[in-house]
Amino acid sequence: MSDVAAHMRQIELVGPELRRLRCRPGAHVVVHTPDRRVYSLWRHDPGAASMTVRIALHDAGGPGCTWARAVAVGDRVTVEPPRSKITLDGTARYHLFIGDETGAVPLLAMRAALGREAETYGIFETTTPGNEVPDFAAFTPFPWVHRGAAPAAGSRVLLRAVQDLQLPAHPGTAYIAGESDTCRLLQRHLVEQRGWPRRSVLLQPQWAPGRPGFGAGTRD
Repeated sequence: MSDVAAHMRQIELVGPELRRLRCRPGAHVVVHTPDRRVYSLWRHDPGAASMTVRIALHDAGGPGCTWARAVAVGDRVTVEPPRSKITLDGTARYHLFIGDETGAVPLLAMRAALGREAETYGIFETTTPGNEVPDFAAFTPFPWVHRGAAPAAGSRVLLRAVQDLQLPAHPGTAYIAGESDTCRLLQRHLVEQRGWPRRSVLLQPQWAPGRPGFGAGTRD
C-alpha cells in the first residue's frame, strides 16, 4: 500500500487466480470490502499474479474508504472479474481523455496502453494540486485544473477547462470518466458545441453523490 496523492491510495492485490484474468485498459473491478465497491484498475501483471488498484479516500469515509485505510499485508479479499464500460477505439484519429481524480485512474491506464507515439490530448480536475493523480513515468502529464471548494457534481470548472482546450478541427474519440452528471455535461459540450458524433464520446461514470457502491451492480 502507498499513498500516491493526498487522497489517493494504491493497493496491490496478489494471488494465483490473477494470472488468468483478462483485463482491458481502463477496466474496473468489484472488491468485497466486505461491501461491494468498484475500484479502477491501474495495472495488471499476469506474470507476477498481481493487480494494482487506486482508491480515492474521502473525508466522510464509508465502508470502502475504511477498508482501504485499514487493509494490511496478508489480508484476504474477494475480487470479481474485471469489467469495462469503455474501451480504446483502434480507429480513432486521436484520443481525448477527460475526467476528475477518480476518472484519471482508468483513463491514464488507457493512455499508457496506447504508447507514447499515439496522438493524445487530455485534461483532468481535482480539488488541489496535492490531489493530482500521478501518471506513468514515461508520459508527459496532462494538465490539471483545481475546483477548490466548488461542487464536483456537474463541474463547471472542468467544463470551462474543456471549452478552452485547443483540439484539432476534426473529431477524434473522447473518453470521459468521473462524476456522473459531469460526464453528461461534457458529452453535451462535445456533441452540441463542437459537433462531435455522439458515438465518438464514450462515458464511464465513476460515482454519484449519495450513492455508495455506485456501479457495483447486483449480487450474482
